[in-house]
Amino acid sequence: MKKIVIIDGGPRKNMNTGAMIEAFTRGVKSVDGEIDVQRIFLYDIDYKGCYSCLACKLKNSRFRDVCAYKDGLTETLRETAYADGVVFASPIFYSRVTGQLESFIERLTFPWLSYDDYSMHPPKRIPAAIIYTMNDISAERRNLQSLEMLLGGFYGERPERIAACNTYQVKDYDRYAMASFPKESKERWRAEHWEHDLQQAYEAGQRMAAKIL
Repeated sequence: MKKIVIIDGGPRKNMNTGAMIEAFTRGVKSVDGEIDVQRIFLYDIDYKGCYSCLACKLKNSRFRDVCAYKDGLTETLRETAYADGVVFASPIFYSRVTGQLESFIERLTFPWLSYDDYSMHPPKRIPAAIIYTMNDISAERRNLQSLEMLLGGFYGERPERIAACNTYQVKDYDRYAMASFPKESKERWRAEHWEHDLQQAYEAGQRMAAKIL
């Protein structure tokens, strides 16, 4: 059975990032309902970023595929490394993905990087995508390319970018001191763009499913 792992780096399971993940999953299932799509919620896991133990850099190391440090992330790292497709999903905080996702990517990819010649050797080269949700009106205005280039080096091609912009931060703006984000303009943008954003995620799911079959 083919398997796609979705790494959810967002703190809220049922807001924008979650909705985009659900749309992506529906797209996968529309192509083949037998594909196993596993969503992993990083905020539920107890872990930290790379410990710089360098066990993966020892000569003849047996930790070239999965991080040597054992904690709550160990099994998730193995499942992701050996999946048939992977999706990284996160809201954008301060022009970056969340700290949880940054730490996960450190732990996932560092064992695959050779310190002999800086070549990259993941266990499998698989299709990858990144889902971003953000308050900005354009993903192009955010410095997201460095992460995409890093992942592209490991997977052989840059991950597909799926972005939902100017998303709702809260469901009821009347309750919050957020004068910089007028409720009426948020509502207008959402009415014009949100369904299109979800459709983009759905179609990206279809494309990944087609690639791995």
